[in-house]
Amino acid sequence: MNASRFLALIASVAIVAACGGGTSASPAPAASGTGAAVSSYPTKAIDIMAPAATGGGFDTTARLVQKALTEEKIVSQNVTVSNVPGSGGVVGMGQLIKQNDKDPYKLIVVGRVTVGSQVTAKSDVKVAQLTPIARLMAETEVIVTPKDSPYKSIKDVLDALKKDVNGIKFAGGSAGGIDHELAALLVKAAGGDVKAWKSYVPFAGGGEAAAAIIGGQVQVGISGFGEFKGQIDSGTMKALAVSSEAPLKAAPNIPTLRSQGADIVVVNWRMLAAPPNIPAGDLEALKAIAKKIHDSKTWADFSEKNNWFDNFTTEGLVTFVATETQSVTATLTDLGLVK
Repeated sequence: MNASRFLALIASVAIVAACGGGTSASPAPAASGTGAAVSSYPTKAIDIMAPAATGGGFDTTARLVQKALTEEKIVSQNVTVSNVPGSGGVVGMGQLIKQNDKDPYKLIVVGRVTVGSQVTAKSDVKVAQLTPIARLMAETEVIVTPKDSPYKSIKDVLDALKKDVNGIKFAGGSAGGIDHELAALLVKAAGGDVKAWKSYVPFAGGGEAAAAIIGGQVQVGISGFGEFKGQIDSGTMKALAVSSEAPLKAAPNIPTLRSQGADIVVVNWRMLAAPPNIPAGDLEALKAIAKKIHDSKTWADFSEKNNWFDNFTTEGLVTFVATETQSVTATLTDLGLVK
């Protein structure tokens, strides 16, 4: 083998390693590898998209990332958060993918909600098209009612659904997201026909859903525990159950669904990602930055206060997203939420 062919072979191996060695029908995200060039990232302002209205989980997570980056001086550049609501994150994600290819300064927070929404909407943009940086956290869902609700337990809710599958209005995030999925699982647990169920009211952000619950426009609300924690603590909402396997350390008096006879466990997650095809060196720099965010006091204090589970990782995320997409698609199809 001559020298030029040998160097070409080495270069091709480095490229495969940098791409993770996998294949996909979607545009392949850039990934880390031994062939990644050294990056000076960041050299200019960073924008983090929260693909939802203010007050929800995406917005809360994006702003926490912003706070850690700036207050802990992880980066010296300006960091902003932009809100692009719509379809459980699909609208904002589509905008990022189509308008910001190769741009490592336009980041986004996505999650299990986005996976569900892309499935139900049969979207042409997918979480798998993004470049994953880090899975940041996971949290339980919480099921709440207005403070003066006649429903005192999940059993009361299930009994009401048995009498009339559409007798309770549920508030939650976008159609097809984890809130919608959990509400459908409750209907199924009550023996109801999910395909005949039409009483789920989707909201673009946690703030809007909270207002509807507190105001009595709906009877039951579902969201991430952190989104409703303030209202639960203040007494404006009553928590009936969490969807985790065990009660939360900071809220041990809120029972699990399983402890009330509903064999349901659902946990949400959120991930920091970039557009497709960003430089491999910049991805490595972003992964290192994400680790510093996770290790910061700002992140640790908020996570502990809001009972976020620590599932942080920067590795294996392409496979993780593919597995989650397959799992969520199967569940939503079984529940009749995919048309």
